[in-house]
Parts: sequence; C-alpha cells; structure tokens
Amino acid sequence: MSASWKLTEENGLGILVFDMPGSEVNVLTSENMAELEKVLDEIARKTSLKGLLITSSKRRIFIAGADIKEIQKIKVPADAVRAAARGKEVLQKLEGLALPTFAVINGACLGGGFELALAAKFRVASFSHNVKIGLPEVQLGILPGFGGSIRLPKLVGLMESLPLILSGKMLTAEEALKKGLVDALFPQS
Repeated sequence: MSASWKLTEENGLGILVFDMPGSEVNVLTSENMAELEKVLDEIARKTSLKGLLITSSKRRIFIAGADIKEIQKIKVPADAVRAAARGKEVLQKLEGLALPTFAVINGACLGGGFELALAAKFRVASFSHNVKIGLPEVQLGILPGFGGSIRLPKLVGLMESLPLILSGKMLTAEEALKKGLVDALFPQS
C-alpha cells in the first residue's frame, strides 16, 4: 500500500485520499507520483469500481503543486524534460481510466495539483475561501509540465485558458465554476 495515497471502496465507489505523511501540505514528488501510478494501475484492474473520487486529507489543501525542492534540483534541460514526461505519463493513466473520476477540491489546487484535477473527468470544489485554483508556476518561469496546458484549453477553449496559463492567475471556487474549470461547488464540511 502507498504511503501517500490511500484507496478505499464503498459500494462500488473508490475513494483515493492523498495525504503526505509528516507534511501540512500535499505536493507532488517523484516518489508519490510513482505511488500514484501503482494505485492507478490497481484501480484500472478493479472491475468492482463504478467511479473514483480523488481528494485530500489536508483541511485547506488539495494539492499545492509539484515539490519546489525537486524542481530546484534540476540542472539540465534533459532532466526537466524527463520529469515532465514522467508526470504526463502518470496523469494520462488517470485520464485513461474507464470509469467516472472526480477531483474533490477542498482547498488550494495549484500547478501540478490542478493538472492532476484536469486529468479527472469531473472536478468539484468546496465553497471554502481556501479554494484557489490555477497554474501559478509560470510566475517562477515554469510552464505547466504535466499536460495542463493541453487539458485546460480542451476544457474551456484556448482564449479562456491562455490568460490562466500565461499569467499564473489563481481563481476562487466561484470564479472557477463561472469559467468552467469545475463542474459544481459543494458546501464545506
């Protein structure tokens, strides 16, 4: 079983919870992305699942993006290309699942976290003021590397997505709903 990802099943519904041990936030690392890939492979083999919810155990964070410490260690372009390709590969497995998948966003959903949410077939967010959705990595000089710059235009169109991809603007849950980034909002628990 994964250290960061926990899969449970209730009446045919898979619930995949992301919880980085010992951390106040969830970020995507090469290690937990490898764990996610194994869990996604397991989910793909399960015939009992009729749907999948992906959520976070962190109260104010869905996924805050990729681990900046890992990004800072990249010194040559080939390593950056490899890391981005690996992230795309894992998220393509999520996107390719043959069952309905829902990203249940309960807080900050940024960068790689939003890219993961975009790989789900549906996204729902809480009304919480902690919800911030976007691709802010461009403010660090990094373009979305896990397929978000492809998935976002497919979702909302090129003209709507370009300002979000190029500016790094973060949206509230209500703004994200209006722009079509999320499908519905739910009350905070």
